[in-house]
This record gives sequence, structure tokens and C-alpha cells, in this order.
Amino acid sequence: MVEFTSEFRELAAFDRGNALFRELVNSRIVIATLRAVLERLGRPFPRELDQISFDWEPESGSTIPATASGKDLFNWASQIETDFYGRMDVLGEPVPVRGGHARLDALKWFANSRITGPLGAVEVRRVLLFDELQTLSASQRRSLLDFVTGARAQCGIWIAERLETLTHKDLLSEGALEDRDYSGVIQLERQWSDRRGTVYPRFVENIAKLRAAKADNFGDRDLFSMISDSDDLAVWAPRFEQACADIEARILASRGRTPRYDLWLDTARKTSGSAVERAVQWRMTEILVARDRRNEQQAFDFVALSTEEFDKRQSSGLARAAEHFVRVEINAPVYFGRDAISDVSSYNVEQYLAVCGELFEEISAKIQYLRDIPTPLSAERQHSIIRNVASTRWNDLTRRLPLGRDAKLLLEGIATFCHAQTFRETAPYMPGVTGVGITMQDRETLIDTPDDKIKHLRSLRDVLTSLVAHNLLVPRLDHSNKNKKFVVFYLNRLLCVQFGLPLGYGGWREKKIKDLIVWQEHGSKEEEPTFV
Repeated sequence: MVEFTSEFRELAAFDRGNALFRELVNSRIVIATLRAVLERLGRPFPRELDQISFDWEPESGSTIPATASGKDLFNWASQIETDFYGRMDVLGEPVPVRGGHARLDALKWFANSRITGPLGAVEVRRVLLFDELQTLSASQRRSLLDFVTGARAQCGIWIAERLETLTHKDLLSEGALEDRDYSGVIQLERQWSDRRGTVYPRFVENIAKLRAAKADNFGDRDLFSMISDSDDLAVWAPRFEQACADIEARILASRGRTPRYDLWLDTARKTSGSAVERAVQWRMTEILVARDRRNEQQAFDFVALSTEEFDKRQSSGLARAAEHFVRVEINAPVYFGRDAISDVSSYNVEQYLAVCGELFEEISAKIQYLRDIPTPLSAERQHSIIRNVASTRWNDLTRRLPLGRDAKLLLEGIATFCHAQTFRETAPYMPGVTGVGITMQDRETLIDTPDDKIKHLRSLRDVLTSLVAHNLLVPRLDHSNKNKKFVVFYLNRLLCVQFGLPLGYGGWREKKIKDLIVWQEHGSKEEEPTFV
């Protein structure tokens, strides 16, 4: 693995052709390979470098010798490093420096060299990992990508970088060479979200458990057994019971004297289970009544709808929407439990640990002695802590982001719009709307049109790029709707928490670019929702 650092960017000030950059990368690849080979053989680095050797068929003018011992190669690479730091230490204005390498010979050397150890040939599969590419200057990054793509080396090459440094073409398009020269950009958040099941939750929960186990005084306690997955019904059951009564009263007031919904109401009254389950049943009934009353072709209002018709019209999405509605309406906890902790992270490990870390601090504060067994963190307290994390990040947005003011206004406009669409009385987009889509044609206009021809759109393009780079908007390409293709920008799940939205994906609405521009410049015209 070759890990780039900020010193490479400093080199760019006097390395106009990136020749010195390539020279340094060649040396880093060689040193990383020498270290990896000795680790593979179980021998100490660099003490036993003279026990291994490399030979290959270099091209004319190659800078890496055809045959050399590990020690010779280490000395060769070390001299490059020494010269590099000597140049960096020169005082005064940087000036162009002669020398450097014209090619990345180390790529082919790494892929093709024959390795010999004390016991003969060393047979290995080879993967070269470039990490922290975002620390490079734009010209260095482009130079490296061009050489790697053009080299077609007979080995695996992985390049890792944070999204913050990518351009709008990188972030909002798939890349012209994808699937021909390389497999395309793999965004870790998208990799997790595209996999169904529990792979991601298990992964991040294991990280959280390992960190908790190393904390002082926590011992061998199970972290997630201390995080409640259910409401404290001793506190909340009366509120949910009152919600049942309030919803029934609203339905009776809205239906008039028609018997059309009598069987549905009887079913809701006879529903067994907890107060939460009964409240959800009543809220589903209210939503289905509202949908039915909106039906323009409704006829025979005096004919009661059957329970079979109710069952046919309900779905798991309706139940989730109804539960979210009723919890918001009575200010009950919404975001709690180990599944919610995973969901609010937006498949981002750092974000997961930020939320889980705050919950852990609350739990560990209750532990004073090794034998203490604290009561599980209540759903209400979890909800409050997660809301505080979301609020802190939201308030800090302007400072953290480039174009922070415009970015925050655009997010506010999107989130407020999503809130208004989610909480329509008929709940048409279950369990809620958490994103907006623009046509693929509009997306191509933002990406491919020369800057001088879209001066009025450049600011929006830059803001969208920044929001995607910082994982605040998550793009999904090629959604189909009404014979058109869309790219959908979903809100980061902590933004959903901030605006009281559900955590599910799927619900989105089409918007025009002009609407996004209005939001970016002025925020939402609708009143920002309040959420406890």
C-alpha cells in the first residue's frame, strides 16, 4: 500500500510537469513492495533485504534496474527520498527543478518482476493500493490516474480517496472509461446500501462493540443490550391510547353520516395488541379513509367497505408511514433501537460512530463500578441524543462546507418540501419522501455543458457537487418514472432526523432545476417544520 500525504501537494509548487512526483511515487511503490515481500516471508524489514532479489525486463530508459537485490533497490529508493526532502528544505521561492521520471516504471516492475527469496521463487498474487488520493494536487491526481489507466498492468490496482476532492464530473457522472479500463468508482456508502440484509449493521456493530470493550470500566458488558428497542409503555401507553381516541373522533367528524367505513372502524376498535399497535391501526384506517374520500369515482356512498377491501389496500409501507405519523403527532420517540442507529448513519461508518459514541457516553456515565448493571437507555433518551447529534451537525453546516450558506439553504428547501409531501393526509409516498429527482437530461446539462454556457447554473452545480462529496445528498442514477429517467438525490439520514422524516429510502418527487435554484438562493417558501 502506498499512502499519499500532504507533502506531495507541496511538491506541486515547483514540479510543473509532475516528473518529480512520478519519481517519488516510483520510490514509494518499490519501498512498499520490499516491505510487503519481507512480511510475506516472515522476515524483518529492512534488516534482511539482502535475502530477496527482483528481476524483470525493463523498457528502454527505465529507471529501475533489471536485476537487483532488495537492499540495492532500497538504497535506490532511499536516495530519491533524500533528494526529495533536500528540495523541500530549500528556502526561498520555489523554482522548477530539473530531473524526475517520465514514466511510472514501478507499476510494471511491481506487476511483472520475478521475486526470489532464500528458499527460491516467491509466488504471490499482487494488488497495489493507493490511499488518500485526496491529498494530491489536481494535476498530480490526474497524472496518476492517466498513467494507471494507460499502463494496463497485469495486477490489481485500487485507488482510494475521499469524495471531497472530486469534481462534478467525477461525482455526478459514471465516467467515460468505466467497465473498459477500470471497474468504476466504488462509493463505500453505495456498496453497503445496495446489499440487502444485515451485512452493514453487523459490521458497524462489531466496531462499536470493540471500541466499547476497550473503554475504561466497561468490561465485558454487551453494549446493545443496554440500548432499548422498545417504548417504555408505562410512560407512553396513555399517550397512544389518547391518540386512538383522537383519530377515531377525526374520522367520525370527517365521514359525515355515511356508513361506508363502519366495518373499517369496527376492525380498528377490535384490534388487539399494545397501545402502539392499536394506534397504528387507527392511523392506517384514517389514511385509507382519506384516500377513499379523495377518489373521484367513488359511488354508492351508502355501501359499507369490507374488511377484505381494507386488507387489500394496506401494506407494510402504509404501516410504517402510519406509525411515523402517529409518533410525530404525539411527540413520541421515533429514532431509537439498534436498527435506527444503523439507519441514521447513511451507510457511513464515521457517522455511525458519531451517533453510537454519544449513546455510549450516556451509558458509560451510569457505570461507576465493575459490577454495575445500568438500566437500558430508554427510547425517549435515545431519540433525544440522536436529535441532538443531527441538530449539532445541521447548525455547523455553514462553517464546514464550501458554499455553506447556499448549501444549507438548498438542503432546507429539499427537506421542507419532503416534509410537506410526506405528511399529506393520504400518505401517497410510503413511508415518506426523502429525496428529489431531476431528469437525466438536466443532469447532463449540469455535467457536460461548457462553463461559459451555463453561468446561471454553475453555482447550483457546485453546491450539488459539494453536498454529494460530503455525503449530505446521496445520488441514485437511472430511476424510471413516466417514461423518463431521473437521478434522485436522497437526503443524508441525519438530515431526515433533523426534519422529522422517516429513515426509509424509495420515496422521491421530481423537481425542476429552476426549483433547486430558488431553494439555493432563498430557501424554502414553506414554513420550516418543527419537530421535537
